[in-house]
Amino acid sequence: EQALLRPLFTTSFLIDDFLDDNGFLGAGTVLLSSASSKTAYGTAFCLARRRGSKGTPKVIGLTSPANVAFTRGLGCYDDVSTYDALTALPADVPTVYVDMSGSVRVRASVHTHFGERLTYSCSVGGTHWDELGSAKGLPGPRPVLFFAPAQIAKRRADWGPDGLAGRIAEAWGGFVVAVTGADHPWLRVVRGAGREAVESVYLALLHGRASPEEGH
Repeated sequence: EQALLRPLFTTSFLIDDFLDDNGFLGAGTVLLSSASSKTAYGTAFCLARRRGSKGTPKVIGLTSPANVAFTRGLGCYDDVSTYDALTALPADVPTVYVDMSGSVRVRASVHTHFGERLTYSCSVGGTHWDELGSAKGLPGPRPVLFFAPAQIAKRRADWGPDGLAGRIAEAWGGFVVAVTGADHPWLRVVRGAGREAVESVYLALLHGRASPEEGH
């Protein structure tokens, strides 16, 4: 679990902290693409820990039809939508877009649908590796790359290195409990060895057949 998730979760923690540190950029909704991916649901987990606090936004995940049931079952998203149903989401709610997919097509759909109601758009991942491309000329705010080291530097100055490490460790502890829960684990560790196993996992990922429940 440490090898599969800890580096990704650190990024998730920093995204959540950045959004909170900036008042969620005035948004009432945080929209995450590739919502079944581990960095995305780590971010949603951190955001969900804030439920009930004043100003906490609704968290919506975008995913493929095949991963809707898994993503909803996590319980950390307030709502889950497929990419094709994006235009059914309320366009009048100020929204932050956290892009884990890197897809030009999805990004264009989000920016076109929300327009000036999109208060912030940041790029984090590239799960849709075959749809990567330019973010120029879109309605709404200019998409920016989320730069985790900048938030680390800020929080080290605010809290000290030990303070930051302690907060990440506390959040990680809660995340591991959810991920490894006996009744409904979010992750199943699959072990393999040798060239054929590596090739099989890589090709499954490349062709979109990788299961969100699995960590290899």
